[in-house]
Amino acid sequence: MSIDYRPWQEDDDLRLLELWPDADSAPAQAFRARLGAQDQSGFAVTLVATDDDVPVAAGVCYASVWHPQRLWLYVEVAPDHRHEGIGRELVSRLRAAASEGGAGASALRTRVTPESTGEGFARSLGLVEAMRSRVVRVDAGALPLPTLPTNPDGSDAESVGDLATGSVELTRAVEAFYRAVHAWDPVGDVSIGAVNKQFLSDTAGAYGAVVLRRGVTAEGGQGSQGEIAAFAVSYRPFDPANPHDEPMPNEVADVLLGYVPGAAGATEAQTGAALETLLALLVSDYPVEIEVDDSMGPLVTVVDNLLDAGVARVVTETETLVLD
Repeated sequence: MSIDYRPWQEDDDLRLLELWPDADSAPAQAFRARLGAQDQSGFAVTLVATDDDVPVAAGVCYASVWHPQRLWLYVEVAPDHRHEGIGRELVSRLRAAASEGGAGASALRTRVTPESTGEGFARSLGLVEAMRSRVVRVDAGALPLPTLPTNPDGSDAESVGDLATGSVELTRAVEAFYRAVHAWDPVGDVSIGAVNKQFLSDTAGAYGAVVLRRGVTAEGGQGSQGEIAAFAVSYRPFDPANPHDEPMPNEVADVLLGYVPGAAGATEAQTGAALETLLALLVSDYPVEIEVDDSMGPLVTVVDNLLDAGVARVVTETETLVLD
């Protein structure tokens, strides 16, 4: 065996796929797409290990403007070349390249599926779990339709309505949520436009949004709209106004369900109630899938209750592992 290491070359992906099995998880599939990719906004490097000029392993290390304190790391080795030190050597060379290339960070992160080969390798390098994420499917009709609370004068204290995905107000609500639930891996200096493009644009696949507002008041017959307390963004591209695009009975909608911490002085229990309200409306006719990180306290409580009740199930689970 003669193992050499070199930068990524064109067609390496095709040659590696001849030896690699199908990706065993969504994170592995996503990381494979990053191999060889150049990110103009930050550091990125891919290295390949060859055995007699045949690519057998590859690894990528890259920075993220969203989470600049750690570098993403991924390494994959062909099954018949594992346990030979190739993966560790790739990691060592990638870290050296990051240091020499001015990556701006030395701490690492990766994402794995529990009990996978990737998890075992990452933990052997010293990476430890920082966050668990679950994609949870909630059944249609899992929650009864809600009744919104009222003010002492009988007017609505909360309201639910559509909001354009291009809305600055919605974009700021999504940003506040994302920053709050990623305090463990702080978000960098990203613009409001970048937030909208990442989560609410046509490019992101955002189709529509519904928000729940709290602190609604009646003033001289004109209702004060109140603050956004919770929001739901749908990524299922169908137009309910167009009968030709009507979804199938059990079609699943991908939804970003989130909240604005402390909106209108809400407690965690009130935030959970707002999320339940939106979720109940979402699943009145169709099942939905939502991603839940363990850092999303009120949402975790809502989802765990539904799991315990047997009206939701975990579709996938991943872990983000870090090495500081």
